[in-house]
Amino acid sequence: MLELVGRESSYNPNADNPKSSAAGLFQFLDGTRKNYGGNKVDWSDPYQQTLAGIQYVTDRYGNPTKALQFWDKNKWY
Repeated sequence: MLELVGRESSYNPNADNPKSSAAGLFQFLDGTRKNYGGNKVDWSDPYQQTLAGIQYVTDRYGNPTKALQFWDKNKWY
């Protein structure tokens, strides 16, 4: 999981992609944020970002290794 966060945001919870709505440690897009807590999550809190990010990786890829394999092929996850 650390490798994935490092690639996505360089461990910066305030990371912001000017080319999209991606933001935070896991670079959640607006639509994904809505599905993983929306307004109930304090997206400025790195801990809450991490909980949502772990759930997202588990839901979409099954585990961090599979997420990294996808990232290696596509340069995003």
